[in-house]
Amino acid sequence: MAVDAVVKPTREVTLAGPPQQNLKIGRSASKNTGVRRPGDLLTGRDERSRPVPARVGRTVSAGFAILTVIFTLGYVYGGAVARTGLMLLSGMAAAVAIAVGLRLHRVADRRPWVLVIIALLLLTVANAGWFHGALAGVPKPPDLLVVPPQLGGYVFMLAASLLIVLRHAPRDASGTIDAAVWGIALAAPLWEFAFRPHMLGAGIGSAGLFLVLTQLLVLLGICGALLRVARTSEAGRACLNYLFASLGCTILGIAVVNMGPVTGENASLPALCFAIGYLALGAAGLHPSVKQLSEPAVNLAPPTPRLKLGFLGSALLLIPVCGGVGQLLGQPADGLLLTIAPLLSVPLVLVRISRLKHALIHQATHDELTGLVNRRHLFTEMQTAIAAHAGGAPGDLALIYCDLNGFKPVNDEHGHEAGDAILRTTARRITVAVRAGDVVARIGGDEFLIFCVDADDATARALGDRIARSIAEPVPWGGRELVVTAAVGAVTRTERRIVAPDEMLAAADERMYADKRASAQSRQHLRPERVDERPQVLPHVVQVDPVEAESRIAS
Repeated sequence: MAVDAVVKPTREVTLAGPPQQNLKIGRSASKNTGVRRPGDLLTGRDERSRPVPARVGRTVSAGFAILTVIFTLGYVYGGAVARTGLMLLSGMAAAVAIAVGLRLHRVADRRPWVLVIIALLLLTVANAGWFHGALAGVPKPPDLLVVPPQLGGYVFMLAASLLIVLRHAPRDASGTIDAAVWGIALAAPLWEFAFRPHMLGAGIGSAGLFLVLTQLLVLLGICGALLRVARTSEAGRACLNYLFASLGCTILGIAVVNMGPVTGENASLPALCFAIGYLALGAAGLHPSVKQLSEPAVNLAPPTPRLKLGFLGSALLLIPVCGGVGQLLGQPADGLLLTIAPLLSVPLVLVRISRLKHALIHQATHDELTGLVNRRHLFTEMQTAIAAHAGGAPGDLALIYCDLNGFKPVNDEHGHEAGDAILRTTARRITVAVRAGDVVARIGGDEFLIFCVDADDATARALGDRIARSIAEPVPWGGRELVVTAAVGAVTRTERRIVAPDEMLAAADERMYADKRASAQSRQHLRPERVDERPQVLPHVVQVDPVEAESRIAS
């Protein structure tokens, strides 16, 4: 069996895909082609008129600083109407800024930020109540006008933060949930020993206690999750910094309102904190790094999350301990804390356990290195499709066997890291080259299988050629280009009877080795051989009784 490997200095990087979609990035790629993207047709701009991200980032930072100064002066020298009006304006401005940023930076996954906009609109309703009260000379608006919108706004904020962090850190999503649970848990002692005594001493009612406790739990839960994200988010760091600034200002405002004097010179401080928090949130959505934070690079094969029972258990125990410590001292237990905190933390723990369950299932059915399905899962898919085909499902079945030429020399010369890079790149290229619905599997070593439903001879041959050309493209690694080729064998099945997947696998394996024996120069891929045209089943193939196979698949 002939193998070949080529190593040459890197001059260009190839993005692999189907032959008609391959793009080469080199010196010529930096030249403006004058071609407009679909988004440019909507905005009326081409690439030359698009703003430079660094310049936009500096503009956003300068605008945030200027608005902060203006709002601070307005709060210092303005009255109650001006202060509440500016707070109302800051929330609306933040919602508009986020909407503009999503469109300007072409953020594809907008769901988290849409939730943020909804949260800001709900908080704006509450701020409008305060503004209306200031106009009417009422010191405090009715709780029904303020409390429900604020609660809804913070719940939407929590949901948005979870979407952001789970999108950003798929390899560490479970750790992020743990951090959020711990954030909620750490809010318990802060509430029980700092906020609650002052608020009870000030005669704050149940509605006020409920609102402040919910705010603390949600905000610290968000803060914990984002702190975990900050460990791995370098590209989205500027957006994260604005989010942290927004959280810090909001928590400070809540603390001043409920624990410090808010009369005289301090009367404007809480509202100013909230307004700056809104502005920081708007700056986060308008900054170019919002795209990197919302659409991070995702690793192909996420590892199985570890369930740290001691870590989660400590967080969950902290809440009842803080809520029940008063009863141990002869005082009433904190029913609000014991009710609201579990309502927020327990669903997160359930999500955590659910992710662990799905991760274990994924690990049992997928290859850890490439993220492709493994042999077991592939055979399950094949059995289902073969049974459907035998029952009269339209179209034929095809199986393509792909084995890499030159992989072992590269692996021996450059080490397993280079070999792993080739395998991961090969998996991505095959996945891009095949059709939607085709099942791509790695069955071990440098061997890949592609199972296709509703694929005739011509389709299987075209897919095999496309896969071989895609794999032959250089793989950038360590300043070099590693080149391997592929031997491809394809078989199609037209006979409508139930057989074991091993029969198709054996036939495709034989065709692949025939391709390996063919000339390495011509790389001619033989016509796919029909399984039903073979004179006999290979000796090692186990015959399966159709009735028995159907009953097993049905069970």
